[in-house]
Amino acid sequence: MHQGTDATGQDGDDDPRGAAPARCPVRHGGPLPLHEGTGADVPWTRLRDTYGGLAPVEISPGVSGWLVLGYKENLQVLRDQTYFSADPRPWSPAGRAPARSGAVTRDGDEHQRLRVPIVDALAQVGTAQLVPVVERAAVRLVGAVSAEGRADLIGQFAAPLPALVLNELFGLPDSYGRLLADLTDRLWSADPERAEPAALAIRDYFTGLVARKRTEPGQDITSRLLAHPHTLTDDEAVEALSLLWETGHEPSTHLIGNSLLRLLEDPAVWTAYLGGTLTPEDFVDYVMWTDSPIRMLAGRYSTMDIRFSGARIRQGEPMLFGFSAAHDDQSAVRGGDDPSALIGNRSHLAWGAGAHRCPATSFSRELVRTAIDIAVDRLRGMVLAVEAGDLRRRDSMAVNGLQELPVWFTATGEKAQQAAEPAQEAPRTRWVRRKRKPPSQGARYQAPLARAAEEGPAAVRGSRTQPAAKKAPPAVGARYQAPFAREEPEPDTLERLLSTWRGRA
Repeated sequence: MHQGTDATGQDGDDDPRGAAPARCPVRHGGPLPLHEGTGADVPWTRLRDTYGGLAPVEISPGVSGWLVLGYKENLQVLRDQTYFSADPRPWSPAGRAPARSGAVTRDGDEHQRLRVPIVDALAQVGTAQLVPVVERAAVRLVGAVSAEGRADLIGQFAAPLPALVLNELFGLPDSYGRLLADLTDRLWSADPERAEPAALAIRDYFTGLVARKRTEPGQDITSRLLAHPHTLTDDEAVEALSLLWETGHEPSTHLIGNSLLRLLEDPAVWTAYLGGTLTPEDFVDYVMWTDSPIRMLAGRYSTMDIRFSGARIRQGEPMLFGFSAAHDDQSAVRGGDDPSALIGNRSHLAWGAGAHRCPATSFSRELVRTAIDIAVDRLRGMVLAVEAGDLRRRDSMAVNGLQELPVWFTATGEKAQQAAEPAQEAPRTRWVRRKRKPPSQGARYQAPLARAAEEGPAAVRGSRTQPAAKKAPPAVGARYQAPFAREEPEPDTLERLLSTWRGRA
């Protein structure tokens, strides 16, 4: 395809003066400054009605790009690797995306080399392995608040749950799951003094995780990733696990939160869900259409000058996915918020599409479905503690979720005493074999003389006339070896991190 070609298959002219169908950004008041508001402030439907399938935006001061608004346009950019690349290096030599991204930032063979180990490691975590892990963590979190009769289902349930689950599947004790949950909470906060140290600590968590599993492999996601035939380097493994956490934790948290909110604020949905008319699988997809946890993501860069959706896109310009607008596009969705109209419709874009589609789709479904079932089953009589209109949304263009979800329910059981506290990790020890000492020599060690002394002077005198007893060979065997010495090992990166953050708690 030559420069100036329309990515939709229509020929275009390189000369801007001949591009009559293209909409000049100035006509609509210039690029939309995404950095000046929050996702909750953006009128996604009106934006699509104004600009069509594509809108010029200012991602950050001085950084321009395009926001894809139409469903068909988003789907085409997600699938098309010829005209749209996931690799930001042509746009930014440092390889940094201009906004939050949710995919491996490579294409072609390099993308497959990095992606396949993640896919294969996740494929070995089936429902039979995942659901018990989710249930244990969810029951422990619910048990911590069940006697109180009130809870914040974001901060006390939906936010820590994915961290506890992922940490166990990564192959670490529960104490590190609580650490990861705490670091994530700090990272999501609007306070830079809390978020910046947490970001560095999370990097240390994954660096330490890879280092430990290199020397102590097990039956877990991390060990399988490291043992994969594609032989990822330590840095590549750290990036892969970090991406799995980033794309699996926060979206799962807010999918759980948004799902519980929809049940609590809509009696018809609650009745359909409890009555089995709306199955858990269909309910998750319904929430993905109507209240997706992801509003917008960076992810593609034009590989050449093209005309797309009536606009001229220059080579290397960033393309942002506007999922909130796409999911409200009536050309793809009919029936609005009616659950029955969306039953069985899994064509939403929240999982992505094409070569970069989310590899953890089934994983996320099971986690969210199990979490919702446990919350609904164990928190009986659950109702919102505030009006739905008073709930605060996250101050983010990318993430669509609640800051908190306060509820009342029927208290059960006794007051929890650190019910959510996981067992502490047992100290690791290293056994070292001491060097064997040479066999002892000298008169004091000669057995015959010792026995003669016990028998009295006569025996001693008699012993002089008897031939000397043959010396017994030195004793050998495990029972004669010097005992193993217990030596405390040097703390590894994870242990130092855990110790440091316990002190800050």
